[in-house]
Amino acid sequence: METVKLSSKGQIVIPKEMRESRHLGAGTEFIVSFDGDEIRLLPVPVFPRTRVEDGAGALAKTGRKRLNDEETERAIAEMLREEDEAGKS
Repeated sequence: METVKLSSKGQIVIPKEMRESRHLGAGTEFIVSFDGDEIRLLPVPVFPRTRVEDGAGALAKTGRKRLNDEETERAIAEMLREEDEAGKS
């Protein structure tokens, strides 16, 4: 456990060893929350979390044209983008 100080601008420095062990680089965004008396910093995921069900619609179905890898990736990305936009509204 290490001790850090809060600056006059409300900033703290996460010790280098901790940043490196979690691959936290400049610009990493955090979710800041309280848990009792603790302040928690949770790195915002780079990619939104998904479930197996989110990609299940891309599986082969009778009568569906077989897609190559590039077409499959494009279709999955579009489906997730649409779901993400629907979740924001």
